[in-house]
Amino acid sequence: MRFTHLIPLGLLLIGSSFISACGSDIKLPPVDPNSKALVIDFNDTNSGWKSGFADYPAGEEAFYELDAGVTNLPTSLGTNRKGYRLTGNNHSDDLFMFITKKFEGLEPNTRYNFQFKVRFGTNAQKNCMGVGGAPGESVWIKAGASKIEPAAVNNGAGDLLMNIDKGNQAVGGSDAIILGDFANSRECGDSNTSYMSKTLRSETSGLTSVTAADGSIWLLLGTDSGFESTTTIYFMTLDVIATKL
Repeated sequence: MRFTHLIPLGLLLIGSSFISACGSDIKLPPVDPNSKALVIDFNDTNSGWKSGFADYPAGEEAFYELDAGVTNLPTSLGTNRKGYRLTGNNHSDDLFMFITKKFEGLEPNTRYNFQFKVRFGTNAQKNCMGVGGAPGESVWIKAGASKIEPAAVNNGAGDLLMNIDKGNQAVGGSDAIILGDFANSRECGDSNTSYMSKTLRSETSGLTSVTAADGSIWLLLGTDSGFESTTTIYFMTLDVIATKL
């Protein structure tokens, strides 16, 4: 999939509508002639994405209960629709789960600002206590962009770490920013523990990255967790605006 040109008129509405958490209308910022857009709905444009896990000991995948892939969403998120599911049990108190894909259509060796808007499914109620941290507020959603493929690599001491700078937990890095946390709008203890959708968007500054020599960029979505138990997220949609600087 390629980035597509935008019409430089007013606020860009990506897709047929914005779906947001708590009923608010979350929009990406105004765009200009130097901007291009990308629209991903994981219900029907989910091919080519790669999943990965980092910040845990190599060979412990079964113990960490790691799993990823396109699957049917919980019924509370939409009947007969699919999303990209990531799940893991954070025994290391630092588990990073991510998906990534290479996209084309930008100018080569060029610096861009990236703005993100992501919609996902969460079953973590707000203001709950948990082992090591809260199941909602201590799991941070990150989005990133890099000219090299993001991957978990062995650091030589038996741990799998990212080959890009995604920061750590509540801190972003040069290749990834924090969009918000995993907590939904239900108060802790609510009898309704089903999944609900939540939408997060990047701050005005967004993320700056340089494209590769062929004009491509690798995009990334992930969770960086301080909650020492199981987190299961369903990514549903992703909207990106890339603006040449």
